This record gives sequence, C-alpha cells and structure tokens, in this order.
Amino acid sequence: MIALVGKYEFTIDAYLTDFRGKATLPMIGGFLLQAATKHAEERGFGYSDMTSQQRVWVLSRMAIQVHEYPKNDTVFIIKTWIVSVNRLFTERHFAFEDENGKPLGYARSLWASIDLETRRPTNLMELYGLSDYINSEKEAPIDALSKIPALKDDYEQAAEFVVKYSDVDINKHLNSMKYIEHFVDVFDIDMFREKEIRRIEVNYISEAHYGKRLDILKREEEDSVFILEMRDEQTNVCSAKVIWR
Repeated sequence: MIALVGKYEFTIDAYLTDFRGKATLPMIGGFLLQAATKHAEERGFGYSDMTSQQRVWVLSRMAIQVHEYPKNDTVFIIKTWIVSVNRLFTERHFAFEDENGKPLGYARSLWASIDLETRRPTNLMELYGLSDYINSEKEAPIDALSKIPALKDDYEQAAEFVVKYSDVDINKHLNSMKYIEHFVDVFDIDMFREKEIRRIEVNYISEAHYGKRLDILKREEEDSVFILEMRDEQTNVCSAKVIWR
C-alpha cells in the first residue's frame, strides 16, 4: 500500500508572490489543494476515480495557519494525510515547510462528496479504499476548526463583484481559492506592509455560480481579528475569520 502521508514539492516563482516577494495566501491555498489532489489520485479516490462513480469532491471547511510565508525562488514542501472519515465528511491535514525542513505552517480541511447530478451528499463510508488511508495518530499542530459567528449587525459592505470566467472551477462554481482571494482583497495594502495574515478559516456554505453578483461584508471582532461574509443577496455563501499579527 502507498504511504499514508504524501509529500510534494513546489517552487515559489515570482508570479506567485506579492509586492513583498512572498507567496500570497491564495497561492499557498492553491498548492495545498494541488497536494490534496495528487494524494487522492495516487491512492485511488481522485477526481477521475470519483467522476467514474458520478461523484465529486467539494471543500467544506478549511483553516490555514502560516508562521512564515515562503519567498520568491524557494522550494515549498507540503505533506498531507487523512485524519478521519465518516458518512458525510473526511478530514485532511497539511504541514508545509522549506527545503531544509523548517516548518512554515499547517492547515486543516474538511471535505464532502456530492452526486454530480443531484448535487446531494454521498456516503463516504461506501467509497472504496478511502478508510484504508486514515492516519489517526498524526494530527497537524493547528487549532481546531471553529464556529464562525454570523454577521447580523455592525458590519460594513467591503466589496462587491460578479463571478466571471476566471473565477469558476471544473465544477462550474466559484473556485475554492477565489473565495480566499476576494476575501483578502478587501484589506488595504498598507495592512500587508505592517502585518501578516497568520490564520484564515473559511466555511464554504453553498455554491456561487457564474454571473452572480456577490457582496462581501466585514466586521472587526477584536483587534486584528475580522469576520467576513460573502452573500448572494441575503444568502450567505461563504464565511471567513481572518487573524492578523
């Protein structure tokens, strides 16, 4: 059997970095999803295997905790593994480091599987081989996924946008990392000069489709801690908690 933990290397090229020469949070998230995809494909429950069963993976929740952002022209190494599986969700963890093994951060993610036609959840316990790769003895040292409070009052409308061609993914809805990209863009560039996002937690609630106009609402819960919501009219499609340090 293939190893429980997958290890994947990426290079931080200049086009993946911001004005500071550091990888952006959406780029880091994109590498995490690439690692998850490769890990699943190698073990028999990747995209092609899932679609052959009329299923597809959807990301339900994710938390990324960055201690140090990788810089331009450096090697970025990601390790990923499955922690648990139940009927509705599987939890996947990540650890990322530089080429010398220095820890840079960690992530947790929660995934569901939906039927391609009905868009309803499928039973993950029926997915052949998935449970064989549970590594319950290894957990990433990152805070657990938490409940993100709803924005009912005392918030501001920080941005609005229409979902365009470059926003949608293979499932024809807003790409998982595009949510994060639009969320981080509500912050002024001066914040990135003075601080860094140390943790972002995202709760993907419903699909946002091409052509939809979405609003992003923002509230500062406490010093350098923000709650964000992406709404389709009155419907919350995604929530996030962003912690700056």
